[in-house]
Amino acid sequence: MNEHQKPHETPYAQTGILEAAEPEAASPRSSSIERGLPTLPFDALSSQYKIGIVKTGISKKQLEAIKSETDLNYDTLSNLLSISRTTLINKKGDDRFDPSTSERIMHLAEILCYGREVFECREIFNIWIRIPNNGLGGKSPLELLDTLYGIEEVKKELGRIEYGVY
Repeated sequence: MNEHQKPHETPYAQTGILEAAEPEAASPRSSSIERGLPTLPFDALSSQYKIGIVKTGISKKQLEAIKSETDLNYDTLSNLLSISRTTLINKKGDDRFDPSTSERIMHLAEILCYGREVFECREIFNIWIRIPNNGLGGKSPLELLDTLYGIEEVKKELGRIEYGVY
């Protein structure tokens, strides 16, 4: 990133979200790199940086990167983001979503990155999010990702898996 570029203007090549403005705090975990998993440790980014991303808006191109990494279709994304499928499809490359939608995209990206880190495999995680889970009341994690409370429940379930609490 050059000195004239704002941190939120540079795409983060591995996740499609954004390059970290705080390189020392936001460098990917070495274990993720060793496994070849493209993750951005969102927990290492400051709240102020995340707020900047949300206020600037996440672009359609960045959402497309998330879509391709998770195999989610437009119908599923429109449900998770609470916006119409038409709006998702009609946005073009660098068109940005409003702050409310960008915040939902950011929350979704955070949980997806965490899940991929826990499972250490994109394909296995993408299967897991679609399977009903007793720890989530018999619902699939994907069914719960449309609310902040649901995202928190999925995050807790991933934490239990990560630490072997079963």
